[in-house]
Amino acid sequence: MDRPDTVRTLFRRIAAENPDRVALIDGETQYTYMDLARLSSIYARFFRERLSLLPGHILLAWLDNGPEFIASFLSAAEIGAVLFPLNIHWRPPEIRWFLDRLPVAGVVTKQSLRAPWDVLTDRISPARVVAVDDPTVRAWFLQPPAATPAEEVMPPLSPEQPVVFFSSSGSTGAPKIVPRSHRNMVEGTIGKARALGITPGTRFLSIVPFYHANGLDNSLALPLFSGATAVLQSDFVPSRFAEALTKYRVEVFIGSPAIFELLLRFELDPGSLSTLRICASSGGPIAAENIEAVRRRFGVMIRQVYGASETGVIAIDPPEGGPPAVPTPYVELRILGGSGEPLPPGEHGEIAVGGPSVVSGYVGGTGDESKVFRNGYYCTGDLGCLDSAGNLTLLGRIRPIINLSGTKVDPVEVENVLRALPEVAACRIFSVQGPRHNEVIKAVIAVREGTELIRADVIGHCRKSLAEYKIPRIIEFVSAMPSDLTGKSPVSWGRISD
Repeated sequence: MDRPDTVRTLFRRIAAENPDRVALIDGETQYTYMDLARLSSIYARFFRERLSLLPGHILLAWLDNGPEFIASFLSAAEIGAVLFPLNIHWRPPEIRWFLDRLPVAGVVTKQSLRAPWDVLTDRISPARVVAVDDPTVRAWFLQPPAATPAEEVMPPLSPEQPVVFFSSSGSTGAPKIVPRSHRNMVEGTIGKARALGITPGTRFLSIVPFYHANGLDNSLALPLFSGATAVLQSDFVPSRFAEALTKYRVEVFIGSPAIFELLLRFELDPGSLSTLRICASSGGPIAAENIEAVRRRFGVMIRQVYGASETGVIAIDPPEGGPPAVPTPYVELRILGGSGEPLPPGEHGEIAVGGPSVVSGYVGGTGDESKVFRNGYYCTGDLGCLDSAGNLTLLGRIRPIINLSGTKVDPVEVENVLRALPEVAACRIFSVQGPRHNEVIKAVIAVREGTELIRADVIGHCRKSLAEYKIPRIIEFVSAMPSDLTGKSPVSWGRISD
């Protein structure tokens, strides 16, 4: 049997082979794979008729974890359109940046999340913002479909067409739009499933937001394209988390450093995680002390997953923990020296990643593609080394970025917002270790002579333009900026941040 090379063909095959297997559990509602295929077909029909969605068009998803997000993703893949999930905590100015640069065909959301779009009518028509739980939309969904999913005639797809966009923080103050193709998604998912031993019927707990690459890759695509079952939760509540693990005998949980840090703050039954055979953390480095604390309290080893929006999963710690991490199938790794030359095993340099899961550039270009995409490889900006067996040890960062337990923040973006304050003569944004071994944002601000500035003014100003997680938690005012304060020193993965 030919190997699927698009998300459409892969999901259709999985649904045909597992029609009665439970694909999703959302509260008290369960969806089999055939149910999900039918729902996705209805969404595809709706988007074509209501938004005139065609191959290559961009559909923004402003949704939390739920069947609505999954059906939107699968229906866009069916049509040949591109789903671009946005972080539902962004402010209108952050959303506007993308609307000014992309030809957006429509937005799919829910009524409870629609508010930001009511102030963006100068960028996108309200008629193109669709709340799928609106009564009139629900009534449309109840209309009988003209054809079953297998009978629908869809345009041919190229594996190289983009199927999803991700926003990735860069080092220039502006986001980068990462286009993941059908081939990137399919090959990356098949490789992860092989590495972790995921088979039909495996039960996942899916909490990490799908609008993050970590969530969409590891909590949506990995279970659904493996014939597994995804138990959905839209946010992390320790009691609900523990209840779901036990109730559904969950076997796989791929979380984030923030989730595990929160887990350790609550008194849960030590047997709460006993059903897990795979417990992993992705989206950023997790503190070694938190790995050990979870092992001691719950008897579970957290495996670090290393990846990037541009590559998908690159390597995974072995079951007994790492380092080193083992590259996933179909991933090719190199360690590069200062001039871009490949280095032999044991030598330290920049990690470069190649293979069918790696994107080839950014949407619209950013001016620095030649620095990060070289000879078919993506240069990660991370330091590492390979051993003689090809396994990877991570050593730190080269390019400045702030990693808030898996959510990336470009320090330049925050600096640009602060510089808009007339009282700010200069500023620097960087990260420091917080009281719970977590990374927090610190701002050092040189106040312009003859003016006054207080913390409340800074926070209020930032809230107009930045999502809450990007706002500095520590603010220091100085009369002049120290000359050596750059915040760009590499930080070890062995601590808490990359």
